[in-house]
Amino acid sequence: MSDIDTRAEILEHDVFGIPMVDPLVEAPRTPSTKVRLARRVAVVLLVFSFGSIVFGSVIAPLVHERRSTMLEEQLASDLINGVAPVSNPIAVGTPIGLIEIPARGVRAVVVEGTTAEQLSKGAGHLIGSALPGQPGVSAVLGRSRNHGAEFANLDEVEVGDSITATTGQGEHSYEVLDVTVRASRDMAAFEGEGHMLILSTVVDGNDRLVVRAGLTSPVLPAGTSIEHVTSSDELGLVGDSSSWLQVAVWLFVAALIALAHPFVVRQVGQRVAWMVVSPVAMWIAVETWSALSLTGPAAL
Repeated sequence: MSDIDTRAEILEHDVFGIPMVDPLVEAPRTPSTKVRLARRVAVVLLVFSFGSIVFGSVIAPLVHERRSTMLEEQLASDLINGVAPVSNPIAVGTPIGLIEIPARGVRAVVVEGTTAEQLSKGAGHLIGSALPGQPGVSAVLGRSRNHGAEFANLDEVEVGDSITATTGQGEHSYEVLDVTVRASRDMAAFEGEGHMLILSTVVDGNDRLVVRAGLTSPVLPAGTSIEHVTSSDELGLVGDSSSWLQVAVWLFVAALIALAHPFVVRQVGQRVAWMVVSPVAMWIAVETWSALSLTGPAAL
């Protein structure tokens, strides 16, 4: 080894062999707690924004399709066993029938009730209106954009189209009489003459698409009628206000997971920590987006 190399080595180490730090070279700075927190928040917001798009276009339709399949299986079982509801009282959320418009690709399981929670599962039967096939006017609301959007093709329906409604009393046939667009808060949209089926969806915040069809099959006996005052929550114009609390709870849980992640990393390492935290984070994200999707207008 040359004298130059030896002198360089001496300059780099003290007499005890400990590396010396050049005072002119600035040591790398460790990001402050605020900077690290800001970075995490930015990552969370980015993931949340991207995840919202993925949830709305991919995950939500899959979840809704699964729910619809389960509801249709339940309805089929009830029809076979003769226990499908044909008279009041009917528990909210219970499947009461199936609406089909073959020419327009409309097929929707109908559950009792038309609030945001019920319309996230399928089309909803307006409480207090007649059941399909029975005397009077039967009203069914459905979504046009979100949660499966059973009535997305309702704007393609034309006068003369045939509608089939299957309930615990059998199959009932209807023929479309008119298709109109009304103000979303116009209660007259759910009124009719004789024995009718009204299908409705909200196409934007101010307009409601209304399809009215007349019963062409025999009128079947009605069950017990009930007195019910329809609220604005049942017209598909508002979301489920209680869902905001669920959103807040899931976001709080997400914040706890984010705070706990560094401690988990120290205990088990980066790779294992991500293997543990990632599935939990995905589950929390799905629950958060599911609750958030219920806060918008119920029939959109």
